[in-house]
Amino acid sequence: MLGVLCSLLMAATADPTITFSSLLAEMSDPDRLAKFPIPPYQSLQASSYNRESNSRDLPGWFADSDGTGYIREESINGKPEYVMMEHTGPGCITKIWTPFFYYDFNNRVGPNVRIYLDGSTTPTFDESLIKLVRGEGTIPAPFAQPSARAGNSYLPIPFAKSVKITMVEKPFYNLISYRAYPAGTKVETFQKPKSYDKGDFPVSVTYPVNQIHFFESVNIQPGQFAEFKLPTGSNAITNLQLQLGKQQDRKLQELSSQYFRSTVVSITFDGVETVWCPYGDLFSTIGPYSEKSARTASRGYNPINFNSIFSRVMPYRKNAVVRIYNFNSREIDFGCEIQTKKWKWTKESMHFYARWRPDDIVPGTPFQDWNFIDIQGKGVYIGDSFTVLNIRKDSWWGEGDEKIYVDDAWDKGFPTHFGTGTEDYYGWAGGVYPTKEDEFVHPFVNNVKVGGLDGHTLGYNILTRERGLDAIPFNKRLRFDMESSFGTDMREKWNLLGYSAVTFFYAIPGAVHNRPDMPEGAKKPIMSMSQLQRMSDNIRLGG
Repeated sequence: MLGVLCSLLMAATADPTITFSSLLAEMSDPDRLAKFPIPPYQSLQASSYNRESNSRDLPGWFADSDGTGYIREESINGKPEYVMMEHTGPGCITKIWTPFFYYDFNNRVGPNVRIYLDGSTTPTFDESLIKLVRGEGTIPAPFAQPSARAGNSYLPIPFAKSVKITMVEKPFYNLISYRAYPAGTKVETFQKPKSYDKGDFPVSVTYPVNQIHFFESVNIQPGQFAEFKLPTGSNAITNLQLQLGKQQDRKLQELSSQYFRSTVVSITFDGVETVWCPYGDLFSTIGPYSEKSARTASRGYNPINFNSIFSRVMPYRKNAVVRIYNFNSREIDFGCEIQTKKWKWTKESMHFYARWRPDDIVPGTPFQDWNFIDIQGKGVYIGDSFTVLNIRKDSWWGEGDEKIYVDDAWDKGFPTHFGTGTEDYYGWAGGVYPTKEDEFVHPFVNNVKVGGLDGHTLGYNILTRERGLDAIPFNKRLRFDMESSFGTDMREKWNLLGYSAVTFFYAIPGAVHNRPDMPEGAKKPIMSMSQLQRMSDNIRLGG
């Protein structure tokens, strides 16, 4: 009897099998990112980055031409195939990106991609990569979606033993995100379903337009803050709804983008201030007043009534306080509605962070790896927002690749994720100078704003990305850099860009990072075109 009871107990506590259905459920579960994952996994990436980039200390680290790299060429059935990605062990493909053209800008079909699972010689997918990621192949929308000159597939493709992804011709630009589970993890290998339950795919947030009921609305004087205390005990914020100003203040907001920069949202969980970010930056709506902002699976801003929503789950063990700081020169009217629910705090529970790096001026040469954040501790990285002010007409600012170091990768000198271009990281592609028509909003990637003052990128450019199944766990450290590699016509020391960034992550209590509160940065006027142009002219004319 004792043996039978032990067997039943072991069966009851055994790790569940990871399946396509369980991954879809995880994708649509708002709680799961707030818990360190069980079973643990590594979030890895294969890409076509330029293989001349070998080490931070060697030439080639900022090499362009990131579209032709691959692992090796193989002969299969007497014909060549080019290996883009491979992994031995249980895992899951979580995201695939490629542009909508193949080498020639007029080739909108390109060669087939083949995805082999568990050593099978018969590929599970064998079709045009371009069509596959744009929802024109066997992966339907919204799991695969077109964006500006590119496509993104978020369909989870689990495998029990191994995966190999090849192309029948030399690969072009591509990014493949995948999970690597520990050996012995039970995974049920993907099989194409007869139909897809599209209800399992997260959609963008919705928020009220006319009927808004705040439980508290306050006037905040210059240099002061309003404080909203949450219920004590183990709880979690599930919805944070904010309103900056009243509708009759619209004229003021149109005239002063500083209104958004100098109002700061702060949240303290269990005595640690983890969220500190200007209101406009939090919702990707900075720079000259814009009718557009990020509208992702968890946040959005409505410029009609200045109402914003952040529907991210944010747990705490004992207490939490939301503060709204006013660093403006006039009082502000602010409304706040906070929804919470009970939360069972465990050793896997994590606090939510949103950290801001304020305006920074970056020259076209020498290249550098511009740091978004460096985190020491244990947690999960879930996204970011990047703002670039460009003062050069008819030019391109985004050649830089993302370089994300997880745990000991920084010490080893090579990133865990090495990308192919800033716009590629945010889910779209180049090929031509972007225009306002290239702005788009998807649940996980937004090209929020394309400058547009010259019809192209002159002015503020804003991009944001949220991570779902491709979130990045870290056990000791995560460092995220982006190359400040401008287009080939912007590589003089007077070709200046203005950068700022917001990063989003969860962390086990005790984590530290290099993005402190920046009240002086919030008080300063937002970087302007004229300010940056004067600095550029001084450098150019001064030699």
